[in-house]
Amino acid sequence: TMVRNIKWPLVRDPPGVSPEYPLLATRVLVTMFATLSTQYLHLYSGNSPVLASSAMTLLVSTCFDRRLGQAALCGSLAGMSGGHLTPNLSMALLLGAVTSACYEVLININNACLGIGGRLGATAFLATSIMARYRGIGSAGRKLRRGLWKSGAGPSSIAVSMVLYHVLGAVSTILLREYSDDSGAADPVRASSVIGLLGSLFLKDPTAILAVYGGSFVGMSLPSRLMNGNAPGNARAGQPQTAVSLLASFAGAG
Repeated sequence: TMVRNIKWPLVRDPPGVSPEYPLLATRVLVTMFATLSTQYLHLYSGNSPVLASSAMTLLVSTCFDRRLGQAALCGSLAGMSGGHLTPNLSMALLLGAVTSACYEVLININNACLGIGGRLGATAFLATSIMARYRGIGSAGRKLRRGLWKSGAGPSSIAVSMVLYHVLGAVSTILLREYSDDSGAADPVRASSVIGLLGSLFLKDPTAILAVYGGSFVGMSLPSRLMNGNAPGNARAGQPQTAVSLLASFAGAG
């Protein structure tokens, strides 16, 4: 029913991310607040990191100002880190400050990678990597590879299920954006947060929840950017998007 109600073929993108909030101090405070709040919610209140991140992002973008949604999402993604990275308040504050600095660099370099989902996650990853390097924390890459790839047997069942849940997250997010009006969940930050929140509430497997949330970042992309390589806001009117091409593109990227 949802797919049937979308007016295909599409000749324009759903709304992209909102313009940045104009005050630097406000953006910095929101990024740090989201980092600290997300850490507190999942480390000390027993909530899943995805639930904490998506809830904080939705809170800021709906109750304060939509233009602060990107800063909140970036900060909350950094705040999903484990307690070994930020064992005390001073380290958590430092992580928030580093994340804010990385985010400001991103948006001040001609808003780099605008319209490509995952740029906020990559920014948060850069910030947490800097913190890990500073604190001398080793990589978890070997454990991750052993869990996802069985020696001599190829991808494990965990890897296969993660692929499927990433596809689910990506497709669900773009459907939510296309189906929503311009003032609601069509906003990519809100749409991703809604999918992450639903996944954390209705899925039991932590790996599945993380994969759905990760896939939702793909769903934040502008269709014209992902499908045609166009600059933001310049979808080709002569090449309308069809339901099959749109969903296949986002499923493949997921």
